[in-house]
Amino acid sequence: MHSVKEIIEIQDFTITLKFENDELRQKDLYDSIHRWGKEPGSKLSELKDPTVFKKANIDPELETLIWDNGLDLCLDVLFDMSEKMVEN
Repeated sequence: MHSVKEIIEIQDFTITLKFENDELRQKDLYDSIHRWGKEPGSKLSELKDPTVFKKANIDPELETLIWDNGLDLCLDVLFDMSEKMVEN
C-alpha cells in the first residue's frame, strides 16, 4: 500500500505527489473528477471547483490525500493512474 509524503504542487487539476518511496508522480484529475462527480451535491462534485480542489492536504495518520469535505482518494489507485516524473 502506498502513502504520500508530500504534495509537491497543485496546478489546476494536476497534482504532483511525493510517495513513500521518494518517487514523484503526477496526475491530471480533471477528467476523472468530472466523470466521477456527476451527481450534484456529492463530495466529488465539490472538487470540480478548482479552489476546492487546490485545498488538498495529507492526512497525517492515514498518509492519504484528503479534502476539507471529508473526501479522500485511494492512493494505490492514484499511484497506478499517475505518471512517474523524471527528475533532472
